[in-house]
Amino acid sequence: MDWSTGELKPDRKEQLQTLRQAFIDRGHAVFSAHHNEQWGEAWLAPEICTPADFLAVSNADVMCAIVSEPPSPGVMIEIGWASALGVPIVLLQEGTSAPALVAGIGEVTSATRRGLADEFTEGELADIMTAVEKGASSPCALRVAEPVVGYPKTSLPNGYEAVERPIGDV
Repeated sequence: MDWSTGELKPDRKEQLQTLRQAFIDRGHAVFSAHHNEQWGEAWLAPEICTPADFLAVSNADVMCAIVSEPPSPGVMIEIGWASALGVPIVLLQEGTSAPALVAGIGEVTSATRRGLADEFTEGELADIMTAVEKGASSPCALRVAEPVVGYPKTSLPNGYEAVERPIGDV
């Protein structure tokens, strides 16, 4: 994203259009916020785009997201929604690093991480389609149900702590 213009950079736009079209050509329904907002030329108001994006993630069989450098705040939120809702996730990782909670997302939900090429070859697109179709066909169960071993705050389940004073004092 070019934040000075509010528009998607041309190379990323082409990459997303190629990926979107590949899904459509395989018969998949695709939700793309970038496409819906005309690639940054027609931004939707937060009270419109937030519920629309949440509804799309809620109804998805699988989520395929590009984790860019720097990461998009919107994509990070959508990945969190997918994880919380039990929607399998395929992450296409730009570069070598990801935020810690994204890097570890496979510990709590069904997630696959792949590298992201600057340009897609037919083989890379086919591999992405296969990963997404495999994700869509596998049930996703949230995995963390017990306290996390080694987490420093384990006085209550899952690392929560209790305050020993009445709630009215907080």
